[in-house]
Amino acid sequence: MQFNAMVTAKLDAYVYALADPRLDGALRDRVFYIGKGNGNRCFNHAHVARGKGEEPLDEGEHKLGRIREIHRCGLDVEVFVVAHGLSDDEAHAIEAVLIPLLGDTNKVSGHGDQNLWLSSNQINEAYDHPIQRGDIPLFRGNILFVSLNRQNTSSLLESDDENQLAQATLGDWGLSVARSSRVDCIVGVKNGLIVSIFETDKSSALTTDFVRIPSEKKRAHGRSRFVGRRRLDLEQHLRGRSVFHDEKCMSTIRRGAGCEFYEAMHSSQGAPLN
Repeated sequence: MQFNAMVTAKLDAYVYALADPRLDGALRDRVFYIGKGNGNRCFNHAHVARGKGEEPLDEGEHKLGRIREIHRCGLDVEVFVVAHGLSDDEAHAIEAVLIPLLGDTNKVSGHGDQNLWLSSNQINEAYDHPIQRGDIPLFRGNILFVSLNRQNTSSLLESDDENQLAQATLGDWGLSVARSSRVDCIVGVKNGLIVSIFETDKSSALTTDFVRIPSEKKRAHGRSRFVGRRRLDLEQHLRGRSVFHDEKCMSTIRRGAGCEFYEAMHSSQGAPLN
């Protein structure tokens, strides 16, 4: 099992526990390893035990022998995300969430925190929620997804200068004049997940404001630089999620392309034009 990019983007640093499914009884009797990590670290022990790990782990320290015994029984190690959404320093401070392992499960459950001790399946259920295009009114119009894969998006989002994020999202983009004049919304994505959302300015009801930048190369197309306002209200709810139209992921930009344009839903039901 692995978490996908949309899930790992939400986890940040986390604390996890590995449990033996062969055992009955309280969780404290089944947990045999506690660790901290990022991304898919919690699954790496099982992958190493099968000879497929991404990094070496100490045989004894990481209980690989016990994991192999579990696999020989035809079972998988149980993975629990004890706490997530942490900084690295916070992940070290896990004493409070380890109380169940010391025998006082009621004390932890009494805190009422529903984000503690989640199974890996519960983590996926909580965060693997792509957006359906039609559910967001702004996304029903002509939409341009732009790649921010080469940008340090964390720095852009944390910067006090919002112009940096605006410049990275609004262009310059290699899009025809005809399509540029009809863009209603520009969505900056990194690895297929939403980073930024801008609604374009209009000089009239049907025409989008943009600056055309001619190419310095002969026979090459120019590029478009757009004007728009940031939709922080949407970003706060949609950042870190992918966008689908039915079964197609629209927010994953094909390799080698800087952007992808989609017609308004009423025109062509979201088919890409490149």
